[in-house]
Amino acid sequence: MYRAGIILSGCGKKDGTDITEAIMLFLALDRAGVETICMSIDKDQFEVVNHLEGSTQTSGQKRNMLIESARLARGGIVNLDGAEDIDFDILIIPGGKGVLKNLSTFMSEELEFRVNSAVQRTIVNSYLSGKPVGAMCSAVVLLAKSLENVANNLKITATGQSEEGRIAIERAGFSQRDCQKGEVCTDEENMIVTSPALSPDVDLEVVRSTAESMVKTLLTLLKKRGENPAN
Repeated sequence: MYRAGIILSGCGKKDGTDITEAIMLFLALDRAGVETICMSIDKDQFEVVNHLEGSTQTSGQKRNMLIESARLARGGIVNLDGAEDIDFDILIIPGGKGVLKNLSTFMSEELEFRVNSAVQRTIVNSYLSGKPVGAMCSAVVLLAKSLENVANNLKITATGQSEEGRIAIERAGFSQRDCQKGEVCTDEENMIVTSPALSPDVDLEVVRSTAESMVKTLLTLLKKRGENPAN
């Protein structure tokens, strides 16, 4: 059985991982017969958002990213900090505003932002070892920054990204490709698959189609390499 490593950034579209994207991704992986290994970091979120009102909590409330991500993972979560040799065949990062808020310094340092060292190490090591890597929505910006000065001639989609996100991808030196909703952009040479950033009111069917396309394409790349499933 193949294994997919999933990097989560909390639980909630506005301050963590987009729950709908994560669930659709888990479902697509399950239907494809792929085991899911969820991972995160033991660190407080950048902020806590009241999803009912759409406002930032100002009462000093804090939530731990690893604990919040465990909500999505049904308790099964791996701490990336200090973890070595996590056994998976493909790596996927679902979207949500917490991707950049929590896994990088994007909110405070803008275009000069840095990716969390444990997260960047996982992405870079996966890429260098030839494992297919997928990024959904805002995670595409995180992927581009992580592979800056590591990958060459990377082709990724910036469709739907904010202006800041587009600029960050451009500054990383990678080619931007247009991509329709529900589809993915594939860089077969670099084993990278990216999807457009989706608007909050997008139909569930589009999210489902995106997740299934992501999983199908990553597995196709993996099988073309002739890789056997992880033990």
